[in-house]
Amino acid sequence: MGISLKQAFAFVPQDPKWITKVFIGGLILFFPSFVFIFPGVKRLLFDPINYYLITLFGLIFLTTGLAVSGYFFKTVHNRIIHDKGRLPSWKYFSYYIYVGLKSYIGGFIISIPFLMILALLMFFAPMTFGRELIPFIMIAGIVHIIYTAFYVMLALNFSLDFRISSFLNIKKAYSLIKDNLINYVLLVFDCLLVAVCNLILSFILLNGQILVLLLPFVSFYVCLVYTDLFAQFAITTGEEKYDENKCYV
Repeated sequence: MGISLKQAFAFVPQDPKWITKVFIGGLILFFPSFVFIFPGVKRLLFDPINYYLITLFGLIFLTTGLAVSGYFFKTVHNRIIHDKGRLPSWKYFSYYIYVGLKSYIGGFIISIPFLMILALLMFFAPMTFGRELIPFIMIAGIVHIIYTAFYVMLALNFSLDFRISSFLNIKKAYSLIKDNLINYVLLVFDCLLVAVCNLILSFILLNGQILVLLLPFVSFYVCLVYTDLFAQFAITTGEEKYDENKCYV
C-alpha cells in the first residue's frame, strides 16, 4: 500500500467529533493569528513599550504553538502505536504542551546545521534582487528540501516514544525507512505538496476579507492531514517494528 493524499484529507472527518476538535484547535491558533488586528493592541504593547505584556503575549504565542505541536505528535502516535483512527481529546492540553516542548527542543537541535548554512547564504547573497540572487535562492530551496527529508524521518521516530533523543538517533530513524524508501520519498513529496497548497490557500484567505477568519482552522486541519500521512507511511512499513517502542499515555 502506498501513501494516499486523498485518504489523508479524508481522515479527519472520520472522527465523529472532528468538527469540535478542529474548532478547538483553530481557536487555539486564532489568538496568535489575529491578535494584532484588534484595535489598540499594538498601542498597548509598543506605545510605550510594555515589556511585561510583550512577555505575556510571547508566552501565549509559545504555549499555543507547543500545544498544537504536541497534539500533532499525539495524533501520529495514536495512529501508529495504538491503532486509533480518532483524533485525541483536547482534555490533555497540558500534556500536549509538554510533548510539544520536547518536539521543539529536538527539532531545533537538528535544525542548527541547516540554519548555519542558510545564515552563510544570507551573508554572501547580494543585497539587491537580480539574476545573481537566483543561485542562492535555488540552494536555499535545496537545503529546505533536504531538511524536510531529515525532519520527517526524525519526527516519525520521535512520535513513537516522545523522547528528545529520538530526534538525534539518526541510525534508528533511518532503520524505519530504509526498507521503504520509495514510500518515504512519496511521504516527503506529499508533505511538501501539502505545504505549498496550504500556502496558496492562505494567500487566498488573506485576500478574502471575512474569509481570513478561517485561516487558523484551515491551518489546523492541514496539520492533521500531515498526521495521517505520517501514519500511512508507518503502517506500510510494518507494525511489528514499533512494538518495542510503545508509549502508553
